[in-house]
Amino acid sequence: MKELRLRRISFEQDDLIADFTDSRRLRIPLANFPRLRAATADQRNNWSLIGRGRGVHWATVDEDLSVKNLLAAYSRGRSSDYASTRA
Repeated sequence: MKELRLRRISFEQDDLIADFTDSRRLRIPLANFPRLRAATADQRNNWSLIGRGRGVHWATVDEDLSVKNLLAAYSRGRSSDYASTRA
């Protein structure tokens, strides 16, 4: 099985949207990530992929999230349905 990697991050209302290289999308409430929730929109949108898509980094917020962290936050049941919609 191929390793799941991030393609991009975006934000809609109070959710972090993680798009993966296999075209799946994960929606996670910002409440799961206090530093990102407290950040400005400009700070949230100033991200970079790390580890060839194995994670994401926000320099101005001092936050790093791995794919594993994102999946764990999702699986805690605090997010909306996993969308298999092609992004």
